[in-house]
Amino acid sequence: MVLSNHSHHPAGWSGKPPPQENLKRAIELGFEALGGQPDEQLLWLGTERLENSWRLPVLGDVFVVDPSAKCITTSAGEEVGPHWTILTLHYLAVSARLDQQMPEVTFADFSTARSYAGVYHRRVIARFCATTGRDAERFCAAATALGGRTAPGGDAAFDFDVFPRLSVRLIWHAADEEFPPSATLLLPGNIESYFCPEDIVMLSERLVSRLAGRPF
Repeated sequence: MVLSNHSHHPAGWSGKPPPQENLKRAIELGFEALGGQPDEQLLWLGTERLENSWRLPVLGDVFVVDPSAKCITTSAGEEVGPHWTILTLHYLAVSARLDQQMPEVTFADFSTARSYAGVYHRRVIARFCATTGRDAERFCAAATALGGRTAPGGDAAFDFDVFPRLSVRLIWHAADEEFPPSATLLLPGNIESYFCPEDIVMLSERLVSRLAGRPF
């Protein structure tokens, strides 16, 4: 997971993935960028203004983003982990008003992401199929708990509003006599305007983690 250097991000974002020990610095940079984002853009991205913070729907919950405390918490008041924090700050750093697109493409469809395809499969698809994706009942229950909406495709499929203007679709295929369960995660075609490839991997992995019942 990185600080993206896309042109729609404010100055100060680095295009290099920080080492794990630099997550704190990445969060500091994210909050610095948030401070330069116009209120109108934050509202367009789906936030709600509070007195000293912002409310943002995220994957079936609502985050409270507090710039002064440099902290993001869930609706239950629990502090969000560093990866979700940085993904949230990246989303809130988007300066363009992008068309909201349906999830129709896979990670491997992006030319800039192909070198991560093997990592993506291991960290996202294989992990999902080994946990929540082992059977339809488990997947449907977990998806519903996260606010997933039933969608077409496979033997079970759900759309998830990860952020207000960015949704993904997870399609599950049941096992048969020859093959174990499999899955496909569809992304909007313009997701690279929100996140760089490493962040897309992280976002997908975090979705699988939430489906498995892990905290933000």
